[in-house]
Amino acid sequence: MAASSSRNGANVLDLKCDHFVEPQGDQRASIVWLHDKDGNFSDSVQYVKSLKLKNVNWICPPIVYTNTSYDFGSNIKENDREALDSAAKYVADILLREPLDVVKGVGGFGMGAVVALQFATNCALGHYPINPRVVVGINGWLSIVGSITSSIEYTVGAVARAATQRIFFTCGTEDRLLPYTREEEVLESLGEAGYGQVSLSIYSWLSNEHHLHIRDMLKLWLELKLPITQTPPLR
Repeated sequence: MAASSSRNGANVLDLKCDHFVEPQGDQRASIVWLHDKDGNFSDSVQYVKSLKLKNVNWICPPIVYTNTSYDFGSNIKENDREALDSAAKYVADILLREPLDVVKGVGGFGMGAVVALQFATNCALGHYPINPRVVVGINGWLSIVGSITSSIEYTVGAVARAATQRIFFTCGTEDRLLPYTREEEVLESLGEAGYGQVSLSIYSWLSNEHHLHIRDMLKLWLELKLPITQTPPLR
């Protein structure tokens, strides 16, 4: 399967879902993990393996991001939005093929984080018949122009869907929190939009030590938000 958007803006090309890190034991969650624009699917596979979450089925599709004019820019153009929506819909198509009785989630680095957050917003707005419980954006930024709150408030059922999502979001101080400029604005906007829980961490700079710390925080956060550490009842 492939998806693309190519009108003078950002393109998401050659989306193929061939790469998995299968659960060890019962599958209790399915999470799509998206690499950054300069990375590849093997980076995703290596990272999710390092989390050592045995009951998660990780899906790490290779994605090609080209002409990302909204990368650290001040405005999101309409064709850029179409490219993001195309990628977000592909994530939805992947997760809709997963078992109905497992928890769904999405995450990624950089541009992958942008797509993950776009997917979460589109789910809250009811664009797809699915809603992720966990959403992770590492070294990403918000791509939403204008107020998130107004979009959620004026869409039937959106507040309830947003309330069930849990968001883990990190970025460096040099990354743009578009269209916001301060941590407080991000938290306030997401809170007003009705998102249930938002964990936001800002780092002055990201060393290898910080990356390891973020990984450990994410592992603990996922263990708390997902039904993956439950002990089966004795028989």
